[in-house]
Amino acid sequence: MKITYITYQGIPSTNTYAHGIWTFSIIKHLVKKNYEVDLVFPLREKNSTSDVSKLQDYYEMNLDFEVNPTKHYLPFGRINIFTKYMYIFSHILWAYYVTRKYKDQHTNIIFTLSDWVFYFLSKKNVRVIYECHNVTNIRKKLVSKSLESINSKIICINKYIKEDLNLKDGSNITVLESGFDQDLFYDSSSKHDKIKIVYSGNLQRFGKSRGVVEIIEYFLESKYSKSSELHIFGGPDDIANNLNSQFKSENVYIHGHVKRSELAAVLSEAQIGILTNDDSIHSQRHTSPMKYYEYLGSGMNVIATNSLAHKDLPIQYAINYFDLNDKESFFVALDNAIKNYDDEKVIDVSKLTMDYRMNKFIDFVNARPEGLEPSTP
Repeated sequence: MKITYITYQGIPSTNTYAHGIWTFSIIKHLVKKNYEVDLVFPLREKNSTSDVSKLQDYYEMNLDFEVNPTKHYLPFGRINIFTKYMYIFSHILWAYYVTRKYKDQHTNIIFTLSDWVFYFLSKKNVRVIYECHNVTNIRKKLVSKSLESINSKIICINKYIKEDLNLKDGSNITVLESGFDQDLFYDSSSKHDKIKIVYSGNLQRFGKSRGVVEIIEYFLESKYSKSSELHIFGGPDDIANNLNSQFKSENVYIHGHVKRSELAAVLSEAQIGILTNDDSIHSQRHTSPMKYYEYLGSGMNVIATNSLAHKDLPIQYAINYFDLNDKESFFVALDNAIKNYDDEKVIDVSKLTMDYRMNKFIDFVNARPEGLEPSTP
């Protein structure tokens, strides 16, 4: 079976690197399960490319798939007024034109991360599945109208997205959280005696800090600052460079962007992972952070800021919570995480892998919509 994957992402792009990693993780595991995958995306950024080998190298995914990059009809990121509205207009225009090609496709499956692609294809009654990672007022309306089509389905990455979209249970609606790539992330048997603490992820979201400066400052004031190491992975690179200039401690390492395989090697030897977020509704309710699953897949314990989304993650006993504005709570969380790690509890991660998630994804894709059950002979 063939799946056409349509996304309004910059590919490749450091600005949307996490989204790109997610896209290529899905493609990889679909191809491993013998699906043909056709990736459709706009050539909207300077370094966007249709060269499969470059994409495979950038995202460290060596399986074969098709790419069908399309023209982007407006200059992207070069008009600095009304940025938000220009993005929405560009997205709508691109989605409208790209979906016209698939208006008569009723045999293969289209999977998308674009709400506008979902809407336009649903209007044409095409078989389409939308994976939702955030909620906006416009998206609520688009999803509601799209689900009027019997061929349309939606995947929410946590239960709060489903709740905030006002969706009820049904065969065309499911919740599938994130997962980790078991081919990359693993628990090394050679964890070092020196504690390694790791933050992995973007250092900012929409120009707003994710609390990394506070994390570094709290670590340097903690009793573990001399006996352990703090490793910070992620960009933008200019922010990482500024952190390198700001913090000169021998036990603080700012790495910037690195290959996923390099990150996986460090996580395999680390004991503690850090999850932070800002105070936006998205961060508080609408995330299912892939890095959490990667931490657990690497045999780590986790310290995390308080949020509804974090408290809905699986394996809660592996998480120790703190308040980003309260360094004492950070000290307690870190202390508990290290003590709990020393207890050597074994965490079953078999249901946290991308392989497990994609099996559920395929079951959902292949399930008959309500009203299309086979008739009794």
